[in-house]
Amino acid sequence: MSRLNATIKLLFACGELLFLFASLLCVLTSGIVASGRLPAFAFPLAKKTSIIVLLVSGAALICSCFGCCAVLRQKKRRGCFSGRRLLCLHLLLLVSILFFGIVQMRFLETQELRMAAVIEDKDSFPEYNAFERHVNKYVNNLYFEILSSDSLEGSSAAAADWLVKFVEDKCPKRMSHEHCSALETRANNCDFSLKSCCPDESVCSSGVKEACPYENCREEILGQLYELLVPMRIGAFCVCVLSVLMLALSCFLICHNKRDEIEMELLKGGNISEEDIEAIRRLKSNKTIDMEQLEAPRFGSRKRHVNVSPAELA
Repeated sequence: MSRLNATIKLLFACGELLFLFASLLCVLTSGIVASGRLPAFAFPLAKKTSIIVLLVSGAALICSCFGCCAVLRQKKRRGCFSGRRLLCLHLLLLVSILFFGIVQMRFLETQELRMAAVIEDKDSFPEYNAFERHVNKYVNNLYFEILSSDSLEGSSAAAADWLVKFVEDKCPKRMSHEHCSALETRANNCDFSLKSCCPDESVCSSGVKEACPYENCREEILGQLYELLVPMRIGAFCVCVLSVLMLALSCFLICHNKRDEIEMELLKGGNISEEDIEAIRRLKSNKTIDMEQLEAPRFGSRKRHVNVSPAELA
């Protein structure tokens, strides 16, 4: 039983190391997104979500450190910070992380499936969902801001550079900055249904989606986001699987009971009584034991004092 417990503790420690590495990776990734250094996810919804992921990743980081302390005190049964109490708290933290991981995985999977369907057949999905509406607003505002401004500063400059390069490489040529920056190519009377006009801010604001830059480059933008969401979903799935394994190992460690002493085994077997156990413990605690306590003196015999060590009694 002790070997099995030692093996479980070793697996638990390895799992905590993996959890620590995964939480550090999530903290790093979500921190980059929250800081706006990843232009494709610089819109407010992505930043807000990344902040939540950052907080949960920090909690997972604390949970992994907490689990290491709990496994070291597994056999401590007394005190406020006993092993089982720490392991139970660690179990609750794992449950919360598992719940959040499942929610995020389902969200990413839903968005990923929809993006794949839109990329394959855009005409079948003319309406935007909540996620696409945020992306649409972000891309349109940034695109028209680039056309109307000569230079941008801070995080907007990095996002602008990314969008300009992305439009030039993957979007239709009519959307390029060189083509649309000239006033004569942005005619107000252009027929946007022919898909030959530059995006126009005033017409786009009036509700004509064909005049918006996001609509003209919808498949390409969703394809870029799809490539970024796939590893995120895989990471969320790995966190969920690891959380389930750690939950199982935590339950094994909580249910483990160390082997009883020989006196307790004899008591459970009915061979001795509780008074005998108390007497044995008193004898073990004394370095010098009077043999008169163990047997009655015979007639004419002398008193003898024998030094018996606790190890010899055990």
